[in-house]
Amino acid sequence: MSPTPRHRWQRTAGIPLLLVLIYAVCFGLYSLRRETQTSVRNDERFTLRKVTVEMAQLQSTLETFLREGKLTVARELVAGMSSNPHLQVGLLIDDRQTVVASTRLALLDRKVSEAWPELLRLEHAERMGRARRHMTGIVEVSADGQRVVGYYPVFLSFDRLPEKVGFLYFQHDLATLKAASLYEVQRSVLRSSLMLLLIAGTMGLVIQLTLGRRIQRLTEAAREVVAGKPGVASTEESDDALGRLGQAVSQMAEQIGRNQQELEENEARFQTLIERSPDATFIHWEGKVVFHNPAAAALLGYAQATELRGRQVAELVAPEDVAALTGPMESDTPREVRWVHLAGRQVLGEVVTFPLVFERQPMRVSIVRDITERRQFQDKLNAADRMASLGTLAAGVAHEINNPLSFMLSNVRFVSEELRALSDGWDAPTRERLREVHAALEETLAGGDRVRDIVRDLRTFSRRDEGARGPVNLHSVLDLCGNIARGQLRHRAQLVKDYGVLPLIHGSESRLGQLFLNLIVNAAQAIPEGRDPKVQEVRVTTRREGADWVVVEVKDTGVGISPEHQRRLFEPFFTTKPEGVGTGLGLSICHGIVSALGGRITVESEPGHGSTFRVFLPVGATA
Repeated sequence: MSPTPRHRWQRTAGIPLLLVLIYAVCFGLYSLRRETQTSVRNDERFTLRKVTVEMAQLQSTLETFLREGKLTVARELVAGMSSNPHLQVGLLIDDRQTVVASTRLALLDRKVSEAWPELLRLEHAERMGRARRHMTGIVEVSADGQRVVGYYPVFLSFDRLPEKVGFLYFQHDLATLKAASLYEVQRSVLRSSLMLLLIAGTMGLVIQLTLGRRIQRLTEAAREVVAGKPGVASTEESDDALGRLGQAVSQMAEQIGRNQQELEENEARFQTLIERSPDATFIHWEGKVVFHNPAAAALLGYAQATELRGRQVAELVAPEDVAALTGPMESDTPREVRWVHLAGRQVLGEVVTFPLVFERQPMRVSIVRDITERRQFQDKLNAADRMASLGTLAAGVAHEINNPLSFMLSNVRFVSEELRALSDGWDAPTRERLREVHAALEETLAGGDRVRDIVRDLRTFSRRDEGARGPVNLHSVLDLCGNIARGQLRHRAQLVKDYGVLPLIHGSESRLGQLFLNLIVNAAQAIPEGRDPKVQEVRVTTRREGADWVVVEVKDTGVGISPEHQRRLFEPFFTTKPEGVGTGLGLSICHGIVSALGGRITVESEPGHGSTFRVFLPVGATA
């Protein structure tokens, strides 16, 4: 005897309740796992932010105390941090690896190897080395996830070379904080899960006892509608709870439709923005272009937009710039990339590359702005500034040429007079006079060689060879700049060279010459005329800093620069020279040259005590 529909419903009526209970249990377990992971991540992020802020503030305060010679106050400040229950240890280590301040007084004045041997491990040494190279703090979670460690470089000496740098080391306990947070999360999830089970069980019973048969009739009616009997659907129209539920579902369906329409409108607006944007947009995946806007085709000279689709990125950019688009993405900082135009010329673009999910695939978006004309204009400004520099040096160069030219002309006149006298005969006195003529000619040749050397140096500096790149000897460039600036220096100061051992720099000798000539001429002009040139000096010092940097320092004994002017030194068209003397572009162009090399330029000055410009260049940089 087969069971009737009533009996089948009675046997299956408890299935929804069972499913609801199973869902409640699964949801509780999932919530526990998710909330636990979220809590751990939040604890780590919160602790990292907190330690970073505390260490940055403490670093600045310690440097202020150390600059004022208040070592005792600095020690008390560090010792006062011991009140933090999560701070395991805090150390201030000097350049001799000695603990000069600590949250534990027993560790003071002890070597790191005795006070905290853990710092000698390789992972700590690598982080401290990285912080020392970049002169910035590092705060990270330990490999086992139990601690937060921070390393911040602290200047120990000021206005003295070489600079002494120590380290501020903090170690926070993360395990206790995680355990306490995990306990609270487990209690909260457990309470929520029990409440959900109770609500789900109650709702299941209510549905089973009050709405089960109604839902069964609605299900049968829906089946009949699917089977081609739509007339029965109207029998369920009512104003009770189930009817209102149907109305709510209808309203939700209408809202979903409106949202879908808004989504389509937003997509259309987004597509319009991309297609009409003046900046070229490339979306590429695994080195292949999958989408681009019309501006991208116009940038590279393609008439049909479809010609770019599917092309390899390596075909569209210069070989040395492919890594800028397909390599690791270090930051959102714009980078200069040379693109290959269809006509064969190169287009210089300023590119920002960032990740984006496109058509459910992790891809990269590169937004390109054409800066070819801007760079050409900048090159013209560079040339104009170079000509202004050469004009400033014209008087000195003329003086250098005038001295050898004077005695050359005098000796030429002497040769002319003596040759006229030689026509009277060839006796002994004539032979003596011939020897004198020969000596005069030798002097004339020496003067000519001197003029030739000066003109050669000037031509070497003034030629346009920005595109010629190769290994450059910085000392040769500095010697050439010193020779050219001799006219500015000789009546003001002595040029002192203190060279260290430097590797070759890969770049443009002309642009580096422009950079250092500007700095040397500025240093000379900072020394007023009338002072004893034997006492005043412009000192050029070179040294290597670590494995990645070389430093060129130009120091003068001039009048110095006021603090309010120091903040604007590298702004275009800003100058402290009298009107008609400078263009205000020299230091701005210097800053641009150094930035293009991936380096940096700093200035230290005090009114009445001269100025010091330091140029930091990376080893292996190109310009």
